[in-house]
Amino acid sequence: MRLSLNILYVVMLVSALPLHGREHIRASLIVVGPGNPVYYYWGHNGIAVENLETGENLFYDFGNFSFYSEDFYSDFVMGRMRYLGFVSPTEDFLRHSLNDNRDLTVYPLDMGSEELQELDRTLRWWVKPENREYLYDYFLNNCSTILRDILNDVTDNQLKRAAENIPDLNFRHYARTGAHQSRTMEIVLHFLLGSRIDKPINGWELMFLPEEMGRILLDFTYTGRDGVQRTLAREKNVLKIADRTPVPAKPRPVWHIMLIAGLATAALWAFSSDWRKGGLIQVPLILITGLPGLAIAFFTLFTDHISGYANINLWPAFPTVLTALIPLGIQRWWKRGEIMGMAPILPLAMERWRRNQEITAWIWTVNLIGLGAAMILSLTETYGQDAAAFWGFYAPLALTASRPGLALRRYVAGETAFRKES
Repeated sequence: MRLSLNILYVVMLVSALPLHGREHIRASLIVVGPGNPVYYYWGHNGIAVENLETGENLFYDFGNFSFYSEDFYSDFVMGRMRYLGFVSPTEDFLRHSLNDNRDLTVYPLDMGSEELQELDRTLRWWVKPENREYLYDYFLNNCSTILRDILNDVTDNQLKRAAENIPDLNFRHYARTGAHQSRTMEIVLHFLLGSRIDKPINGWELMFLPEEMGRILLDFTYTGRDGVQRTLAREKNVLKIADRTPVPAKPRPVWHIMLIAGLATAALWAFSSDWRKGGLIQVPLILITGLPGLAIAFFTLFTDHISGYANINLWPAFPTVLTALIPLGIQRWWKRGEIMGMAPILPLAMERWRRNQEITAWIWTVNLIGLGAAMILSLTETYGQDAAAFWGFYAPLALTASRPGLALRRYVAGETAFRKES
């Protein structure tokens, strides 16, 4: 009963707009805050349009999964994400939103008669079966940017001209703060997103976030086609405040986590000198470096995930390191000979291990050089990507596993043996 009364109250608030002359349409921007699962982390929004003549009160939103495609999952992996524009009764959407532990805010839109008519026509066009499917992009063409573009067209490009003058941070900042609910997800996004999202953005681009769009509309004043100056979002009506941790103002530091992980993996590699068991340690360390690099290479070369392009993290995680699994596989074959009781093979197996470690070290040297190049390009601001946190992981491991690291370890081992003999 309480939920039904709340929905009735919300619907009344959504409809509580003054009418201009004989106008029979009202519109509101409705913003839902972050939630779970991951595709709710950055919030959602839509526009409710009430037609007093027909009694319709419809909610239009975008960024909805399209499962009509036969290749939905493969298209998603390849970056060809086909999403939908939906229309549903406003009351149904509000009921669903009130059941979720998410903020709910309504921004009544103040428009003249001609603008409201155009807004209604445009939204109806978008949700027609032949028009509603579109290619989605996380930052450039999501649920919020389509509404932004529609409102910009209705206000004769005044919204874009005003918002472009508002300087802001970059997409990476908001991708990371939005993912604050999961440290693992934040680190994964931080690693996979390329340099394109590190450039400074403005208020126009910032409206890819639903909540930021509402905030900007509150300060946006435009001149309507009837010559009247209006503020597009007249007020902010907070209908529900979620019981969850708010989005932080800045991303949390992750460099110390990466550094600890890098030192731990380097120590494991340094102590994997036993030819019988060393491969069991080295194989996972090769995989945790090469597979993420392979993912970056795949996104860059074969997919349309443009936000992952030009990713400098590829250089220290270059997937050629995976070829180091070949000499370790050969070593495994020699170990099987020992298990089968082939005693004469033991000296050969130990020598084979030493040679395989040489080959593996040279393979790792490629990644060490890549790390050095990435650091130089970033520190000289030749390449603008925030990747320093991952140097804490790659530097200790790549240095230890590379040819210089192998030489240093052998030197230290030799000095220790010499001192013991003395």
